[in-house]
Amino acid sequence: MSSTFSRPQKRIAIVAPSLAGVLRDRANLIRALKARGDAVLVVAASQLSGEVAALHHLGAEHRNFEPKPPGLSIFASRRVQQAIRELIAAWQADTTIVSGAAIASLAARAARKAGAKEIVTIVSAELGVGSVEERRQMVTAFRGALKLSQIVVCHNAEDARVLTALLKLKGKRLIVTPGDGVDLTTFAVAPMPAADMPLTFLMIANPDAREAIEAYTEAGRALTGRGLPVRCVLATDREAAQDTTLLTVESIGFEGRAADPAALLGTVHVAVHLSADDGSPAALKQALAAGRPVVTLDVPGCREAVDERVNGCLVPPGDSSALLAAMESFVSHRDLLPAESRAARIKAERSFGASAVLAPVLAAIDG
Repeated sequence: MSSTFSRPQKRIAIVAPSLAGVLRDRANLIRALKARGDAVLVVAASQLSGEVAALHHLGAEHRNFEPKPPGLSIFASRRVQQAIRELIAAWQADTTIVSGAAIASLAARAARKAGAKEIVTIVSAELGVGSVEERRQMVTAFRGALKLSQIVVCHNAEDARVLTALLKLKGKRLIVTPGDGVDLTTFAVAPMPAADMPLTFLMIANPDAREAIEAYTEAGRALTGRGLPVRCVLATDREAAQDTTLLTVESIGFEGRAADPAALLGTVHVAVHLSADDGSPAALKQALAAGRPVVTLDVPGCREAVDERVNGCLVPPGDSSALLAAMESFVSHRDLLPAESRAARIKAERSFGASAVLAPVLAAIDG
């Protein structure tokens, strides 16, 4: 009998600020836990039935909570902690995985009081970006969770370096792994669109990534304004967006929420990703797996995925001229797309396959 069936089932709760973020960044982890027979509960805020249905399709249960209840902040925090504690205790979780700077420490304290035997903190932030003071503030947000955790997961080496420089992690098991990788079967190589099509760029973005969306739409307008044969597409969830003014920009095609990102990637030539969400962006890895070169930021978590002018381009944060030049270079050198596509897929296979990426996390949870 294989070890998959001989090991005892674990009850694992994942606590995060939003269900949308869990579906984006933890879907492969949930699949891996379910594949080995574990029960999974996700405690995360969501008001959308489609998100809950997607989670159920992965085989996990869902419990909702209000991350920002009304009232004075000190009492609101207590109510959040109590709500999470009651949900975890009622479900009888063995292991609780917490993430999100806003609630990780609250969730870890709730899990400890609920009797969870093991707590895992995923430091889902860009600690390697920003000033020293900004880094300190971000680390401080995770301090309570880290104190209670046996396992700490960072999604890039720079975040791990900053974390260990600012906090003592003695007795903790520190794992550095690029998110939960990418499903190389779901995101198979897609043929490039027909040669007579305009060169098409795609950004799949979180609706709250205002700076990234604004930078992309500005570059898209500039390219089309020059009369270049390009098309720029933006995919994000309009229903979840707080500001929809950027979602109706002239010259930018709007696709709405990317319900099937693999299919959407098959309709474009180049992906653009201008935020370092989760410390190792899922959309970036998915694009590489689909054989799409990527324009992304030269920051930790992104630069590890792109080899300059081999499978994409790196641009400094906030440098609109560099972004425009990088995107225009694909128009000028369209003949290089087949080689860049092959290099993108090879990078995904060598560095980001979900099974290899998640192996050390699953092993740590098993002790």
